[in-house]
Amino acid sequence: KRKQKMKTNLTKAAVAGLTALVVGSASAQESVSKPVGYETVEINQQFNYVGLRLVGTALATSTVATATVDGANGLLTLEGATLDDGVVIVEVNDGDALGEVAGGTVAGGTITVDLSLLDNLAEGDSVTIRQPQTLASVFGDPATELDGSAGSGAADLILVPEGDGFKTYYYNTGTFVTAAGWKEVVDGVDVDVDAAGVNLFYTDGLVIQNRGGNNSLVISGSVKTTPTTVVLASQFNYLSTLYPVGSTISSLFDDPANPGTIRPGTLDGAAGAGAADLILVPDGAGFRTFYYNTGTFVSAASWKEVVNGADQDVVSADISLDGASSFVIQNRGDVNQPVAVGAPDFYSTL
Repeated sequence: KRKQKMKTNLTKAAVAGLTALVVGSASAQESVSKPVGYETVEINQQFNYVGLRLVGTALATSTVATATVDGANGLLTLEGATLDDGVVIVEVNDGDALGEVAGGTVAGGTITVDLSLLDNLAEGDSVTIRQPQTLASVFGDPATELDGSAGSGAADLILVPEGDGFKTYYYNTGTFVTAAGWKEVVDGVDVDVDAAGVNLFYTDGLVIQNRGGNNSLVISGSVKTTPTTVVLASQFNYLSTLYPVGSTISSLFDDPANPGTIRPGTLDGAAGAGAADLILVPDGAGFRTFYYNTGTFVSAASWKEVVNGADQDVVSADISLDGASSFVIQNRGDVNQPVAVGAPDFYSTL
């Protein structure tokens, strides 16, 4: 099991309820006027779990004008929105697809997306188009936030979830025969990459393997205020906790009208930890493990923490995720299982 030694420090403004993050946004366009700020994440020895819960710039918020099928892809056009060509993130703000997030590519004003997004998205639904963060925008180019080296064996590594594994990046400081630059390690061999072209999606949790001294990572961006749907692969999923202040297990997964009771469309509970989806929250050198127990004829349904192999009752609203910008969900259920993740209640007023 990877060891976690990450501590997240939020700005005092954020801890006070994100009030100061709104400063400077009043004159911005409606589509980009959500609160912005920064978060400082301490990077300590070995494995650190980091989520980009301050997200990239919103480029437009509009309604879907057309949603059509083109072979294996979906094609979207938007009412009155002008978008530059390139990679984007599509967020659905209402309708049956509320919360769904998908990567897309803009060409000539048309957005190509995965066909599955059209299963629930309809013409007239509201979407926000967001710019993805990149290796360069988060870590610098040349790298300023992590320690580079002349080879991957000594440098800090950035592991980005990809399928059933990870893509691995590091900053090579160069030698007398090679120039400094970002590299991807592919089958043990360094490959040059354009850090500005390596897109990082905020739903993913990154793993940073720190080989040098303790340092810190400053992540800046906008605060997402709406629900998010993530799609779980089988077994271990490395995810961002998405919302920088105020998140708890309850705000993410519970029925708002009945705190302490998991809402439909999120994780799968079971009568024991062996069959349920598990939430692994980084804590010191390891993880705390939680799941939703669906109850038996002698015990009521409730959230549990697994401590030394035994279940302990917990209050889901008391399990704060402010200090964990990323967590791991072990999915025991269906492959490609959609999971609706809620924002804290007060985000709707930001």
